[in-house]
Amino acid sequence: MTEFDMSQYKELFIEEVQENLQALNQALLQLEKDPSDVEPLNEIFRLAHTIKGMAATMGYDNMALLAHSMEDLLDELRQGTLEVRAELFDLLFECLDALGTMLEDVVADRESSVALASIMDRLEAYQEPTSPPVAPAEAASELAAAPAEVGGPRPAPALPQWVRINVRHLDSLMTLVEELVINRSWLTRIQAQYDIPALKEALEQHGRTLADLRDTVLNARLVPVAQVFNRFPRMVRDLLKQEGKEAEFIVEGREIGLDRAILEEIGDPLVHLLRNAVDHGIDPPDEREKAGKPPVGTIRLAAWGERDQVIIEVSDDGRGMDPKRIAETAVACGLVTPEEVEGMSQQETLMLICHPRFSMTEEVTRVSGRGVGMDVARRTVESLHGSLEILSTPGEGSTFRLRLPLTLAIIQALLVEVGPETYAIPSSFIERAVAIEPHQIKPIQRGAVIMLDETIPLLRLGELLQVPEGGNDSHYVGVVERDQQKVGLLVDSLVGQEEIVIKSLPGFLGKIKGLAGATILGGGEVVLILDVPNLV
Repeated sequence: MTEFDMSQYKELFIEEVQENLQALNQALLQLEKDPSDVEPLNEIFRLAHTIKGMAATMGYDNMALLAHSMEDLLDELRQGTLEVRAELFDLLFECLDALGTMLEDVVADRESSVALASIMDRLEAYQEPTSPPVAPAEAASELAAAPAEVGGPRPAPALPQWVRINVRHLDSLMTLVEELVINRSWLTRIQAQYDIPALKEALEQHGRTLADLRDTVLNARLVPVAQVFNRFPRMVRDLLKQEGKEAEFIVEGREIGLDRAILEEIGDPLVHLLRNAVDHGIDPPDEREKAGKPPVGTIRLAAWGERDQVIIEVSDDGRGMDPKRIAETAVACGLVTPEEVEGMSQQETLMLICHPRFSMTEEVTRVSGRGVGMDVARRTVESLHGSLEILSTPGEGSTFRLRLPLTLAIIQALLVEVGPETYAIPSSFIERAVAIEPHQIKPIQRGAVIMLDETIPLLRLGELLQVPEGGNDSHYVGVVERDQQKVGLLVDSLVGQEEIVIKSLPGFLGKIKGLAGATILGGGEVVLILDVPNLV
């Protein structure tokens, strides 16, 4: 008899176990909050049973045995024959960690590194004596040989409403859409040059179809932020326990979609922000009571959509931050001068905590390091063409707000000219673009400002990029925003808004400050895309 090859199902097995382990963590956290709630207990039992069956079928005996032992314990809890004691949840969380490690070993094609005997002994010690322990080999054999559940006649199941698609296929589809966007730009320029009515009408129809296709592909790439958010309740629970603090962790907006490429990058920044919320934000219960606050604090992770952006907030009702103390620390560290601090807004002062050499912690704790976490968070968000905003009130708490684009592939941009060069500025940073007269530019001690309906600092884009300006009398200003601060960029002319495809810069070009990538226009011209947060 030919042995059936199960290796072809390994990738699907890994994905499904990862999803089930994440769901197990969520259900176990829910059960820990209310041990009398039967629903999460039933969910945990079902998930453990599913993992047991999948692991046994694939031949991963240790994983199947551990899941089977968890299932036995959970079944006793469901039957009410086992007492819920304080150490139960720590033990079950340790089992989930062990299953996760076993899965990592499966991914890496190596022998299991989990000390299974120790965990099994503690599971058996927690339970009341029921039956003689079963040897691992015998248990795995029994699991593999267990007959499938049988029943009466069942109706044929309907076809599923979704299918699993390899990410590579979505990436290839997006690449084709990007090529169509570039080709449409090319055809639009031909139409502008020759003014062919039939071509204009065809391009309008093509544009509508391409927009629908682009949106469909982008939506297919969107992944619920729950894929990342669901990792954090367990992490926050463990950190609070380490620090001896109490807080309710609230997660909102799990269903909000974000491009997979962006979602993969924001995990680390959110880890830093949540660790800071536990270590620096939430105060101990005795301090909170002295300040007239409830002993149990609140940490909130929320997401929502806003136009073509996704907003993610991490907030806490803890100590808050004192801008004056931050400024004093920054001066003591040599990051800014006392004179520079005097001219800073509260937002600019709070953003000083994102400097890699800034730290108000005198010693490294188990939770936070030496102040580099906020720098990593800011740089990662800005590399994704997003921004980080900090709001804080001493004694009341802090909020860290991340603004992220829905996608990194195709964006709207304002094309501007400086001398012989054309540059693209992502529209998400543009507040407005206007023509100005020379008398609207006023020199000041450190440079110049522009007088619109408000006074805005002015920078010459040519000087920032070291490109010679055109020397004509016409001037235009693109007003950009960074960290809630407005800055005017002086350019020679505005080419107009255009949908562009972002391409990464190769080699050392990708490390140049102020450049976010490049795009190809319809005529084949390569145009650099400006990285506004790092440029101004």
